[in-house]
Amino acid sequence: MLGFRRHRATYVAVLCTACAGCTGTATAAAGTAAPGTGGALMPQVIAPTTGGAGYGDPNTPSLVVAPVAVVGNTVIARGTMPGGARRQVVLQRLDKRRGWRNVARTRVRTSDRFAVRWRADRSGRITLRVLITRIQRTTVSAPPPVASVNVYRPALATFYGPGFFGRQTACGQVLTPDLHGVAHKRLPCGTLVAITYAGREIIVPVIDRGPFNGDYSWDLTQATADALGFTASGEIGYVRLGPVQAPAAQ
Repeated sequence: MLGFRRHRATYVAVLCTACAGCTGTATAAAGTAAPGTGGALMPQVIAPTTGGAGYGDPNTPSLVVAPVAVVGNTVIARGTMPGGARRQVVLQRLDKRRGWRNVARTRVRTSDRFAVRWRADRSGRITLRVLITRIQRTTVSAPPPVASVNVYRPALATFYGPGFFGRQTACGQVLTPDLHGVAHKRLPCGTLVAITYAGREIIVPVIDRGPFNGDYSWDLTQATADALGFTASGEIGYVRLGPVQAPAAQ
């Protein structure tokens, strides 16, 4: 599959990292069904995100994090704490069951800036905030700044397309150069999955079975690979969102 000449897509599809889908349940359809594909949903094409950020009024604390991370990698949260020079700040992660949990600490520089590092230990839509551990009585308190990051799980993937176009997938679609989706060995047909690669993100449904070679976990259709700039086999990030459409007839 990997030796065939690829046809580049004419657009870039990305995932809106502000969606609540990465918490584990998709709340909106990814798009509309494409004709001739057996009812598979096309991904929603929207503007790329620039990062997670939390700002208050001028001269109040701020927080900025990269919008995408992978489990096991380091997330760097940067920001400012006006009047907090040399004080300790704590980075907290929101846990649905236990509330805010401390995950990292650092000290504010004399410039009122800080940079704190957290090793991402779970996937999904992660909400973070920072606050000073002790506030002087004379200091006017402000709500802690909050930001979010999408954390993906790493996996090996390949892609397929030419030589298979016109054939029916295991989920009942007709494979075409424009069909967005992924193949997985076990996930139910129609399951939405968020995929990231090289700073790009996209949400696509499971439309086929595979891959069945080596240690690969995912097969991307050519359209999905093109949207991500994925030109060979390699590591991607993924988050399972859950089904939002009835599987196509098989």
